[in-house]
Amino acid sequence: MATVPPPSSSPAIQYNSQRSLRSFLSKIPWKNQVYKTPSIIKTCQRLPQKLRTSQLQSIGITDEEGDKIRRLQNGSDVRGVALEGEPGRTVDLTPQVAQAIAESFGEWVTEKVVSKNGGGDVAAGKRVHVSVGRDPRLSGPRLGAAIFSGLAKAGCEVIDMGLATTPACFMSTVLSLFNYDASIMMTASHLPYTRNGLKFFTKEGGLRSSEVEEICERAARKYVARKFGIGVGSGMPPSVKRVDFMSAYAAHLRNIIIERIAHPTNYETPLTDFKIIVNAGNGSAGFFTWAVLDKLGADTTGSLHLDPNGMFPNHTPNPEDSKAMAMTREAVLTNGADLGVVFDTDVDRSGVVDCTGVAINGDRLIALMSAIVLREHPGTTIVTDARASVGLTEFITAQGGHHCLYRVGYRNVIDKGVHLNKDGVETHLMMETTGHGALKENYFLDDGAYMVVKIIIEMVKMRLMGSNEGIGSLIKDLKEPAESVELRLNIITQPKYAKEKGSETVQTLKQYIQEGKLKGWELDTCGDCWVSEGCLVDTNEDPADIDAYMYRAKVSDEKNVQHGWIHIRQSVHNPNIALNMQSSIQGGCKSMTRDLLDSFLLASGLKEFLDISQVEKFAKM
Repeated sequence: MATVPPPSSSPAIQYNSQRSLRSFLSKIPWKNQVYKTPSIIKTCQRLPQKLRTSQLQSIGITDEEGDKIRRLQNGSDVRGVALEGEPGRTVDLTPQVAQAIAESFGEWVTEKVVSKNGGGDVAAGKRVHVSVGRDPRLSGPRLGAAIFSGLAKAGCEVIDMGLATTPACFMSTVLSLFNYDASIMMTASHLPYTRNGLKFFTKEGGLRSSEVEEICERAARKYVARKFGIGVGSGMPPSVKRVDFMSAYAAHLRNIIIERIAHPTNYETPLTDFKIIVNAGNGSAGFFTWAVLDKLGADTTGSLHLDPNGMFPNHTPNPEDSKAMAMTREAVLTNGADLGVVFDTDVDRSGVVDCTGVAINGDRLIALMSAIVLREHPGTTIVTDARASVGLTEFITAQGGHHCLYRVGYRNVIDKGVHLNKDGVETHLMMETTGHGALKENYFLDDGAYMVVKIIIEMVKMRLMGSNEGIGSLIKDLKEPAESVELRLNIITQPKYAKEKGSETVQTLKQYIQEGKLKGWELDTCGDCWVSEGCLVDTNEDPADIDAYMYRAKVSDEKNVQHGWIHIRQSVHNPNIALNMQSSIQGGCKSMTRDLLDSFLLASGLKEFLDISQVEKFAKM
């Protein structure tokens, strides 16, 4: 029989007929789960978690298609290009990909529910409930339909929350009257409008990197098989229920403010006589103005970009964005506001501007939240990523707290706080310098709106106690570095090799430092927090997953006096390496950059696959 040529867009296949291919794959054992009840016998036939690579290769099918899904994993999230229009990038987060990932998540959640309670409601014929929210990106509705379909294929009951926030998606798993089993948020945070992504939650919180990797592996195998018409199946018919969860979430936030302020004269409207500016950046945060602040009596006149717009026409929705902060500062000063608030697209991050126009983000925001939390929980430990300044450590210590520096990545920082609490180390605040922040009192959830709620409560209490100072007065003792610089090394290679090359670069720098090839550089253990090797490896009994390699080194002058530090890490979002450095002296960052360029980047030969132009430009300034 003649060999059938493969389609040009598919991996190379060598087999005698389409029928023989199907016959071969039909012999691969499928995964069956049977639940028996007095009234129902339910059989859910699914694809296996892994179609073994050797089985596929034996008939000539390579796994390039599956790698497309694996590369979408970004730590604990999935992110990709969902729309045309980004130079040099092709669409890789398609509806077909989203469907496979959602179906795999639905299966994974169902298995967890069954494992946890021995079947429980699932064994009784009830389906696992998964809510789905999205930010206003233009690709949201189309990807959403695919996600609904994927979850339905997995046998889940699908709940459509519509326009929502990332924290709200998690809260839909714990608030009464909802109490769903899991949730998916469609967002790519502050990335361009062409991007989109998925964040996953169960009642235990956001998924860890290893769990997302498992789900993407399942999805990759499904995707490869379906490219050849294998294991498609009819699935269960979609059943999508629309709910207005954001109103319930807003009411939840309002009740927290009312109860904790307990205003003596304006109990139900404790924000009366306060002016608060909200900059929603055309993302999902507009609700915080009309559904929270306005209903509590605040004057929000002058608020910015409240209407959702998936093109984000005014500025990047990001509390780290200089334009966003500048526009908010101007609005605060023009309107004589007591506070300005900047949210990112999906509201898991925030920053503020005080009444004097001072931007409070990064280390300043961590210091502000530390001051508030340490008033409530004296002596508590505060976890941050390793890019935090020496001045922040001194500030937290002076306030009576303990500072644990840990790996970059909001999920890493939050998980460290969870582990510390389990080990008996009271840890109430976990924050990353990007604005992600989580509190023990709020399910260890990084919720930008909840952070602002805490700040607003403190602001009102200060006035009730007779203070005329703004919220910024709480961090007046914070010492800031003389210099702070961030540079990027773009990795010039095929996307599938980028992670490998990034790891090679970071590990080679570690080796150079250990061998003394960079004079005055020493790997930093980042404090007494059970972390060794520069924020890489936990030495306790429950080591953290490593989603990207990174190290921090402290740098001293010829007199062995430390003047700064440098942090190098793989980006989990893009094919590049981030370099962060701070110095207590003017010119210190440039000196470190020159050492890095001359004694490492040029000497190691790594520039063959690294674009070092940013480093060269800064070193020569």
